Amino acid sequence: MAATADRVLGVLALFTGLRSRWTVEEAAEALDLTLSTAYRYFRSLAEADLLSSSIAGYYTLGPAVCVLDRAMRLNDPFIHAAMGEMEKLATAYPKTIILLTRLYKNTVMCVHREGEQLRASGYERGRPMPLHRGAASKAILANLPPRTLRSLMNSDLSDPPVDMEDLRSELRQIKAQGYSLTRGEIDTTKIGISVPVFRGDQSLEGSLSFVLDASDPCEKRLLVETLIRSRKVVEANLLISDYLAFNPGNQHAAKVFPGD
Repeated sequence: MAATADRVLGVLALFTGLRSRWTVEEAAEALDLTLSTAYRYFRSLAEADLLSSSIAGYYTLGPAVCVLDRAMRLNDPFIHAAMGEMEKLATAYPKTIILLTRLYKNTVMCVHREGEQLRASGYERGRPMPLHRGAASKAILANLPPRTLRSLMNSDLSDPPVDMEDLRSELRQIKAQGYSLTRGEIDTTKIGISVPVFRGDQSLEGSLSFVLDASDPCEKRLLVETLIRSRKVVEANLLISDYLAFNPGNQHAAKVFPGD
């Protein structure tokens, strides 16, 4: 059963921003499945509205994906803990983008974003970002457990290849100073500033970031300090969220979600 579930999930994983349409035959070849098995998986996914049939035998992601996405936006503890603070940052610094990111397979992904005035490419919600480039990614990498970091490094297939010794040196510096600042690594005209976000047990949850124009005169040290203050609010909200999840009957816990 587990192997079957993995293969069905493998079908869904084929549908990406780079390729959004697949036929059953193409999927069977890509996943090394028999055609009958592939048809069975596609039929089950289509019945669940996770896939929709398209023209000429092609399939695309179905409306159930939208339902899941909405449920995540409404209920994900990380997004909920950070949303109010991110809205405040976007209001205070309207010429920036505010990103909330977390590790996703061997990439880093934006799971929530605030700020629409700044035009920038490569920072869309749901778009995987390079593991080894950009402030958001490096703030996460720098604070991963050594074993997890080694595993990700070994699986990295960057083109051109990354100089791992240089990257490790940079990550050590980022961890020591508590933030990451990069220039032009995702968008050549932008600066990224990011801080890690931790849960109550000090496990890494993700990162919180500013993106701004490289020509912006805003004092970068001020933005770092602002992010660190906001990070502490998000971490406090995560702590309360965890507490309430395990103590649902307690109505007397302090509530610090901004805007609630």
